[in-house]
Order: sequence, then C-alpha cells, then structure tokens
Amino acid sequence: MARRRSPVEDIARQRSLILYSLAVERIGKGDIERARMYIRRGIEILLRARARKPSYYRRWVCRRCHAPLVPGMTARVRIRGTRSYILVVKRCLLCGWITRTGADRGKKR
Repeated sequence: MARRRSPVEDIARQRSLILYSLAVERIGKGDIERARMYIRRGIEILLRARARKPSYYRRWVCRRCHAPLVPGMTARVRIRGTRSYILVVKRCLLCGWITRTGADRGKKR
C-alpha cells in the first residue's frame, strides 16, 4: 500500500517547484549566485518537511555546487551507449561535477 503524502509535504513540493523555476529563470539572466540560493532554499524546505526530492532536483541540480543544470548554459549533456544500454552524461560547467544516468533503450522491434 502506498504511503499518503501529508499536506505539509505537498506544500513543500509546490514551494520547491516555484524556487526551482525561479532559479532556472535567474540562470537565464546570468545571476548564478541567486539561482544557487534558490536551489539551496528549496532543498532546505524539502528536508524540513521530510519530503523526498522531486525528480527535477535529483536530475537537474548539481550535487556539488547546487546550480541548476540548464543544457548549454550551466551543463553539457552527452548521450553515450551501445546497443544494449544508454548513458546520459551531464557535466556541470561551473564546477566540473559529472553525473551519469541510465536510460531506457525503448521497445525492441
């Protein structure tokens, strides 16, 4: 049976989403420090509410410098793999942190 989320967790997720979108907007304007502050505040809100980080925080935020990873601006995204697997490699252009994520190959024909 799935665990029900409390109203506090829902509010924390909504506020962290707002802060994440503000951070991405600030990256577009070139204000990296303000974007990092928004990301840190969003993570802090989630931790206080004991809520799980949403997928966009786990995948599109640098774990070392807390900058939002925007392809072409703060991140380089490459796709590597063979016939059996695919890797999505993201590299933070600010600190150099590398994240490798597995991806589905899709349906076999």
